[in-house]
Amino acid sequence: MRRYILYVLLNVFFIVGCNKEIVSLPQEGYLSISSIEVKSQAISNVASRAVDEDLTVDLYKGEQFVRTLTAEEMQSKIKLVPATDYKLKVYSANYGQDVNWTNEMSGEPVYYKEEPFQVKEGETTALKVQVPMCNYAVSLALPEGFEKWMTYTFEVTSGARTVTLQDGDTVYFPVSALGSPFSYKLKLTNTDSESFDLTGTWGDTEGETVEMNTVYVITYSMEYNALKVSL
Repeated sequence: MRRYILYVLLNVFFIVGCNKEIVSLPQEGYLSISSIEVKSQAISNVASRAVDEDLTVDLYKGEQFVRTLTAEEMQSKIKLVPATDYKLKVYSANYGQDVNWTNEMSGEPVYYKEEPFQVKEGETTALKVQVPMCNYAVSLALPEGFEKWMTYTFEVTSGARTVTLQDGDTVYFPVSALGSPFSYKLKLTNTDSESFDLTGTWGDTEGETVEMNTVYVITYSMEYNALKVSL
């Protein structure tokens, strides 16, 4: 079984600043976000594609929300009170909405990352954050010309959700599905109107885990006039 875990990085460079000085505090440190990188996926042997993903960057001190960093702030360094319990929460606009996906929806990548950091007096803390896709996806790859001699329906099931894919399609499953196995079925009908099913699962065997930031490519190929599947 093969599993492709492939990344396309989109570098979005931020230098975060604040024009409003904290005049009541005698001691200050600084935060500079030098880079936020969004990790995405691509299928092997397909040209890399950039991911145009809007990210929200929230600043926290401990569990207390401080503010969302705006585009205007992202010009220079931010003055902060020295502390060891700061963190950034970086997420895409669709974070938390994946629970609403239906069988008719293909879903989409969802991004989320928490990045803790500390600020020391008189020093600048530089951060480079890599934000992974926090859900997973399944893609279908069939042999070239397959539809000329077979009609087919391909389905992937995770939990209560079953989605139909065409060759080359990718379907995304929610964060809540991580760690649970998924199953897939290829229903075939040949030119003699004979029908049969090919089924499989991933994640229900020791050593198999459904993981975040992963595209599982289910590949069917012809070998000795038989259809072979690999993952």
